[in-house]
Amino acid sequence: MSTETISSGSDTASDQPFRYVRRCVLVILRVHLGVILLITVVGKMFRPEPFSVEMLNYLQGFSMRNAPGFYQSFLQQVVIPQAKLFSYLIMTGEAIAGIFLLLGLFTRVGALIAMFLFLNYMFSKGRYFWSPDSEDAAVFFSALVCFLGAAGRVYGLDSYFARRRPETWIW
Repeated sequence: MSTETISSGSDTASDQPFRYVRRCVLVILRVHLGVILLITVVGKMFRPEPFSVEMLNYLQGFSMRNAPGFYQSFLQQVVIPQAKLFSYLIMTGEAIAGIFLLLGLFTRVGALIAMFLFLNYMFSKGRYFWSPDSEDAAVFFSALVCFLGAAGRVYGLDSYFARRRPETWIW
């Protein structure tokens, strides 16, 4: 007896519409995430006072009340003393991740940066993946899907590079 499955004809997508989702659906997720990150960073860049001031107020107030103990220690010992540097790192990370995801260029790198940022946002709020009100967890998983699905290979610049060097994981 053979281990092959019995088919009633052809195995095209129209015969089995629920078997898989086309990769082009990832474009919607990738572009959405890129736009979210770019809108967020533009709001931080063009405010009347520097973003570091708002970030410091947020960290010293809300985060010190809600973040887990290990993250509070990290914030007090590392981030708060260097608030200006970290504010620029956050804005740079959001801008790079947003541009990479929007263009589909180095999408996996952009998705990793986004996942790192959203993970830190979750910790700073004391929210976790299982928190029902954690929108940061939702966008973290959007970035994870973009990373795992190589979302830049569909309607993105990564598709060009992937054809030229398919062995590189970054595309």
